[in-house]
Amino acid sequence: MKQNKINLVVIAGAFFFLSIACSNADKSVKTNPNSTNTAAETAPRNEATPNAPPVAVKATDLTTAYDENELAADDKYKGKTLQVSGKVSDIAETLGKYTVQLEGHKKNGIGLLNVMCSFKESEKESISKLKKGQAVTLTGVGDGKTLGFYVGLNECKIQ
Repeated sequence: MKQNKINLVVIAGAFFFLSIACSNADKSVKTNPNSTNTAAETAPRNEATPNAPPVAVKATDLTTAYDENELAADDKYKGKTLQVSGKVSDIAETLGKYTVQLEGHKKNGIGLLNVMCSFKESEKESISKLKKGQAVTLTGVGDGKTLGFYVGLNECKIQ
């Protein structure tokens, strides 16, 4: 029985590391060279607009949107600067990457999807002052849902 628990923890850890590695994969849009589409039609639809104000959203609303319809949520949030408010559920450094997770919505009392905010090393000091359960607002660029585990936010800063 103990060996089964250890195996389960190892497998869960492997999936976690894989999901982080996959979040850094190239997500560029590939186009067909024989297509007659114009450049505007083939451009990525979720590019951040320079100097646009951040989109304010609660972490629970963001994860609900992705849980209900990932494509619609990507159109609304992916690639845009987001200002996400929520409760800290985890603070970690994994593979040299600093992350803060915010609690997402719950189904039947169980939280299945969180918001994972990735920070640059220069933000380590401010991240180290956070505590689990603390209410916080983070600003970063929406990265969409990764392997169904979390909604990503990159280049984050604490507000």
